[in-house]
Amino acid sequence: MKSLIEKSFLILGKFKKRLPLMFFLFFVVSMIDVIGIGLIGPFVALLGYSESIVNEYPIFLFLLGDVENRVIIIALGVLLSSIFILKGFVAFYVQRKILSLGYEIRTSTVEKLVKSYQESSYENISNRDSSTIVVNANTHVGLYIDSIFVPALRMSIEIIVIIGIFILMAFTSFILVIVASALMTIVLTVYFKFIKNRLSFYGQIMSEKEASIISELKHLIGAFREIRLLGVENFFRNEIKKDVIEFGKAGVITRSLHLISRYVVESSLVIFIVAIVILLVSQSEPIGSIYSLLTVFAVGSLRLVPSFSSVGAGLANIKTATYAMDSLYDEIVIINKSVKNLVDMSPDHLMNFNYLELKDVSYSYKSNDNYKVLKNVNLSIKKGSFIAISGKSGAGKSTLLDVMTGMLEPTIGNFLVNDIQISSQASVHSWQQKCAFIPQNVFLINNSIKKNIALGLNDDDIDYAKLKLAISAANLDQVLIQNNMDIDSFVGEGGVRLSGGQRQRVALARALYAEREVVFMDEATSALDKETEDEVMSYIESLRGKITIILISHSQSALKNCDQVFQMVNGRLITNT
Repeated sequence: MKSLIEKSFLILGKFKKRLPLMFFLFFVVSMIDVIGIGLIGPFVALLGYSESIVNEYPIFLFLLGDVENRVIIIALGVLLSSIFILKGFVAFYVQRKILSLGYEIRTSTVEKLVKSYQESSYENISNRDSSTIVVNANTHVGLYIDSIFVPALRMSIEIIVIIGIFILMAFTSFILVIVASALMTIVLTVYFKFIKNRLSFYGQIMSEKEASIISELKHLIGAFREIRLLGVENFFRNEIKKDVIEFGKAGVITRSLHLISRYVVESSLVIFIVAIVILLVSQSEPIGSIYSLLTVFAVGSLRLVPSFSSVGAGLANIKTATYAMDSLYDEIVIINKSVKNLVDMSPDHLMNFNYLELKDVSYSYKSNDNYKVLKNVNLSIKKGSFIAISGKSGAGKSTLLDVMTGMLEPTIGNFLVNDIQISSQASVHSWQQKCAFIPQNVFLINNSIKKNIALGLNDDDIDYAKLKLAISAANLDQVLIQNNMDIDSFVGEGGVRLSGGQRQRVALARALYAEREVVFMDEATSALDKETEDEVMSYIESLRGKITIILISHSQSALKNCDQVFQMVNGRLITNT
């Protein structure tokens, strides 16, 4: 089993090279802190000194000359104040560096995860729970940074401070320092032993419930009509409420366990100081000696309380987020194993689409590799063709489309474009640059018409002349006039401000703007009324010969003007006309 440090190094990647500099900064700020605390004892002691300080301590005679005690105390006070001011600035700088590094790592890790999801095979990504992906890329990365990485770095500073203070206190009484060290070690060990399993367990519950809440909210929004009309709002509301309650219970327990460390440390150190005083008084030690010893240990303890509390809270945070780190680690291990570099095709490869061909193609999903969804499919489609594929639900039509778009790789057989086999990542990528896909439910972002057509481009990168041509070719200009909209008008979430047919035209304009040579349409008109379907199909037919269109549809009116219609029957492709 990999250790926490090994897992962290894998997650950190290139950022672990910056840790030595961070630890050097920690050492500097910790030393300034220790020096400041070390001067408090002498400063307090000199306040009640009745003899000449320069006679007793020649160092002051060397530095300040033969001056009164008052001058020395003022000078030492100014020095002490300056050290703490300097420590404040340096500590602020270091803490800011810690937070900046944490957010850099977060940005890099999220980007790495998102890129890996984008480069995953279509089958792998479609089989994953989208809520888990959201929690991994957002919540778990955030938990790792905020509850493991940042607390671990802050603990490093506090541990250096603790060691430094113990060294200073050892000059007064080495035995008492050993006793204090043993006491705090026992206290923190018992505390951590008591909480570690509970924190890990409830941390896992919080992650799982958050994923469940996201999933339920997606159902609530995605199936709004069905839920409203069936009158099952209470069911989904109660499911979310149950998850939130469980999340809250786990959160209360974990946060409460985090708080314990501070009170345990405070109580232990106070008991330790009181025990010292009682012991010294019972042994009839002079009040001056007790005062001197108490000053050093009391001042040291005042700084040790937040340090030990920080260490205890840091350990608690780390244990709470262990489940999130393990999940993130597993994800990155998979990413590192599956990383493949895209290799650019030479310019002549797939320069212009001429035809595609499927030769004896069969396909089985990994989840059921004994069952062939496609069986010995042979198909040839030439440039400019208008091809339709029809068949019953479950016959394999959409799977065939996924193979032809390069989303799925044939289990058996070959998929070729211009006599080039489409199997390597580079060839798939090159082929997909020539394809567009228009599904029944068109994907639209909650942005303007132009940003939906020129998808993925910033305003400065949009070719407005080409945009105008695409809008005109898809007859979208009439839609804008009818809806009193322009290219800067927002379509709403999921294109709610547009009708089904209008959304299809936006998708068609998107394909034309991107200058795709082959357009795949999967039941793109099945949700439209006949009049709207006829309008959309007439615009598509007007593109005959300019682009290649491959259509999946049950509608006879959509099929009537196709060059060729194929029938899918139980995974086999049969020529219909």
